[in-house]
Amino acid sequence: MSKQHGNISVIQGAGMLLATLLGSGVLLVPALVATESGVYSLLAWLLMAFAILPIVFTFAALGKRYANQGGTAHFVKLAFGTKASASLAWLYVSIAPIGPPVVLITGAAYLTQLFNWSLATSILIELLMLVVILLLNVLKLTTSVRFQTLLSFIVTAIIIAICGVALWQSEQPLPEGELMPWQLGQSMATIFWCFVGIEAICHVSNDFKRSEVDFPRAVFLGVLMAGSIYFVLSIAVLKYSAYGSEAKNLLSVLFVAQSALGDWGHRLMALVGFIACFCAVNLYVLSFARMLASMAEQGYVPKRLGQTNANSSPALAVLVVVLLIAAVLGLRAWLDWSFASLLAYANAVFVLIYLAAGLAAIKLLSGIGRYWAWFTTLFCGGVALLMGVDVLYGLAVFFLTFVGYHLQQKRLARKPATAL
Repeated sequence: MSKQHGNISVIQGAGMLLATLLGSGVLLVPALVATESGVYSLLAWLLMAFAILPIVFTFAALGKRYANQGGTAHFVKLAFGTKASASLAWLYVSIAPIGPPVVLITGAAYLTQLFNWSLATSILIELLMLVVILLLNVLKLTTSVRFQTLLSFIVTAIIIAICGVALWQSEQPLPEGELMPWQLGQSMATIFWCFVGIEAICHVSNDFKRSEVDFPRAVFLGVLMAGSIYFVLSIAVLKYSAYGSEAKNLLSVLFVAQSALGDWGHRLMALVGFIACFCAVNLYVLSFARMLASMAEQGYVPKRLGQTNANSSPALAVLVVVLLIAAVLGLRAWLDWSFASLLAYANAVFVLIYLAAGLAAIKLLSGIGRYWAWFTTLFCGGVALLMGVDVLYGLAVFFLTFVGYHLQQKRLARKPATAL
């Protein structure tokens, strides 16, 4: 008789994973990848959908055997010690200044389209969104997970409907192009952004009704649904030439919506896109603030960052995260940085985190789990190489914090001897 671990069904699990995989990537990445590889971006999507499954199974094996809310940092601690774990925690926090701005920029661009404002007002909208998010988190009026999951399904349904109508109406053939392996590899590296956070569902693998059977089915179904949506949207983006410049890439889904459904479709997608981006950044800020608070408890950052206010919110940690994001947004507007470059840096950090998980899994797992771990390590290592200089930001953060933590531990170890 099979053991019942929980009450999550295959469909529910697939829905959770779908909400995680779509995020803000569905509004951005298809156009970015089309800009890189043209029609062969479709091949990149297919290859990446298959390549991501062994990575998920690696995290699933780690989650089942070494379940802990610390996630990858915990696995790395078990495999390589506290120094590596502390550096990985810093590596995750280093995404805070560069990841959320990409989503804020997208959300602000959608809002300008909703009210026909100039794109020049985007920086003001981005900062105003940050102020509202700061207040929400300090007051602990965070958006519910159920609402955000529901919103993901609404966004998905709207995009599917828009793409269906757009493809039905379009008589344009797909553009021609030449297959360039290097560009195809770079496109797969960009697509990686759509699969960050995929390890989250692995932490609830034992909560499925029949975890050994239902969990793999849920993962396969969730990846299949997400990959299908991205693939169909990519075809629409290619057919309507909704890519090629920063402005087109930011608003590609809006362009397809307007072409398919006219002005009301354009405005509907603008509203839904803005709300989705706002919720995503709100969740980002909460996550990074909690991580800083956790690091404060472990002595990695000043203790004050772990203190909570009357609403049990780590207010100072929230403020630090918001100020870092605001500083990057200001620099981006001043120096005219491309939002795609910010996404590339953040994406590279996630690749390094997955690479660290793969290395830890090689040491911790046995049997088929170790084979998955080897694939994860080799694949993520290859993706990191394809990212080129973009990966240097993450490597610098990891090694500097590793050396800094090592020196701090040596200094603390010498203190008792000095007192004597």
